[in-house]
Amino acid sequence: MRYVFIANPKAGAKSGYEKYKDRITAACEKIGAPYQFLLTQKPSDLTDFARAEGEKGDDVRIIVMGGDGAICGAANGVIGMPNVEFGVIPCGSGNDYVKSFGGAEGFLDIENYLTAPSRYVDAISTGHFASVNICSMGIDAIICDRTNRMTTTKKLLGSATYSLAVLISMLGKVYNSLKVTIDDEFVYEDDFMFSLAACGQYYGGGYHGAPMSDPSDGLLDFVMIRRVSKLKMLRLIGKYKNGTYPDAKAFRKLLTVRRGKKMKIECAKPAVVNIDGECLTATEVTFEVIPQALRLIVNEKL
Repeated sequence: MRYVFIANPKAGAKSGYEKYKDRITAACEKIGAPYQFLLTQKPSDLTDFARAEGEKGDDVRIIVMGGDGAICGAANGVIGMPNVEFGVIPCGSGNDYVKSFGGAEGFLDIENYLTAPSRYVDAISTGHFASVNICSMGIDAIICDRTNRMTTTKKLLGSATYSLAVLISMLGKVYNSLKVTIDDEFVYEDDFMFSLAACGQYYGGGYHGAPMSDPSDGLLDFVMIRRVSKLKMLRLIGKYKNGTYPDAKAFRKLLTVRRGKKMKIECAKPAVVNIDGECLTATEVTFEVIPQALRLIVNEKL
């Protein structure tokens, strides 16, 4: 088994590379495994490097060093490749994906992580590029897009930038009129704050948006929250962030949660779509599960 480590400087992985490269080198030499580091120069290198290494056809562990954007980019290069085991050294500005597997600690236990077993996890087809975590359309996507644009503030405030983006986004429209169809059968038409499809549980710098999602069950968790006043939204956001909202009385008439394989969202006017932290604008998007898309290395010892 050979090991390939891909570092993304734009996601903070340059400092992560400097921080962990010696431990990685020592661990690989200890187990006698061939290894190499690939440093990206542009975002597309994540996908291109991962795909090129996977297409060599031998058994390989491709481990991306970075945050959620880097994980998504590299994963898109190897989804569906049975010879590839995919790993993560979470060292970016956002590390939400690994929280669904116990958090960063197990992934940063380098010496044990490199020899840890892998397990199949699902992904989401979007018609644009695949997601491994959470996709959505609505106010949460607007907040994500605004956060991405606040580059200077990110350097000053770090994860607090998302909270600032929430407050700023509240000044604008906080809902869309959506038609949501699940598994070509269940149809919901209403004014929604947002509608999301999830493999993972966390996004947006720690928001526990899909607390019951299982990344390996072959299904997606769908969450839809109907329109509320801005004042009520501010009162409810804490319960949404900590993941207690499904059982909260205040959400009882606002919330629809289903589990299935496909969600189609239609909007009369262009709306912001979030795909693992990357944003685009569309009037229609379909999120569909890709079962057993990746063999993810997970440290089960912790």
